[in-house]
Amino acid sequence: MTGKIEFKKRRDFGQVINDTFTFMRQNFKPLIKTYFTFCGLFVLASMASMLIYQYKMVNIINTFGNGRSTRGLGLGNIYGLEYFLSILFSLATYASMSVAILSYIAIYVQKGNQMPTTEEVWGYFKYYFFRVFGSSIVLILMLIAGFICCLLPGFYLFPFVAMMFPIMVMENGSLGYSFSRSFKIIKDNFWITFGTLIVVWIILYACMSMVVLPTTLFNMIGMFTSKNPKMSLSLSMITVVLQSLCQVFTIIPVITISLSYFSLVEQKENTGLMERIAHFGNPEKPIDTRPEEY
Repeated sequence: MTGKIEFKKRRDFGQVINDTFTFMRQNFKPLIKTYFTFCGLFVLASMASMLIYQYKMVNIINTFGNGRSTRGLGLGNIYGLEYFLSILFSLATYASMSVAILSYIAIYVQKGNQMPTTEEVWGYFKYYFFRVFGSSIVLILMLIAGFICCLLPGFYLFPFVAMMFPIMVMENGSLGYSFSRSFKIIKDNFWITFGTLIVVWIILYACMSMVVLPTTLFNMIGMFTSKNPKMSLSLSMITVVLQSLCQVFTIIPVITISLSYFSLVEQKENTGLMERIAHFGNPEKPIDTRPEEY
């Protein structure tokens, strides 16, 4: 039987990926409970705003497809209040999910690989949420600017931005501190960090696509095979609901970046090794006996 995951140890690419799913499997129920407890309201708000926006867009597309006049249709009709609300609530959903899962992991590590309670996670969540939410808006704008600049700057900044959220929660870091700290710990390990995150996000989108793809295909087939092209409102709404529910899969990359954070810190500072030496012979301190990669 696999022992509980020890976060404070060095890992190679394969170990980070493997331990991501091992930790997810070992803590599946409490992680899902944490997600819906702290993110459920934001998920519902995001879903509602996207449903309203999708309803409007389906009507516009069907009007255009039937050859009816779209005169007077401007950007204000397409990008209305519900569009910006869907973006805002989507950001809030991702920020709340990141804070909730990172708080769970931080307490898990502090308690010696023991599952935290909801009350313990709430203590962290209410302290870090607005910091992470505000920072995420700034960082997303920075990433967008980077991708606009020939894509390469955006890809380059991606692992550093992703690493900032664990630093904020694990080290109680400010935005400026977390930004400089991420560059410090990723230095000399950029490609393995970048590659690990890319692989996990590919896995994430594959999982989400498997859920959403059937309704999307049926909608597209119905639209292009009929004499009068028309999107199905019901299938479009179901797709939006599935997309919202699939945001639960974003727990996976948060676990991955947390494991990467502890691995990189261990390589630079050996904090986990010092703790294990200090607790050597203490039966109350669980130790991961799996070999580390040096």
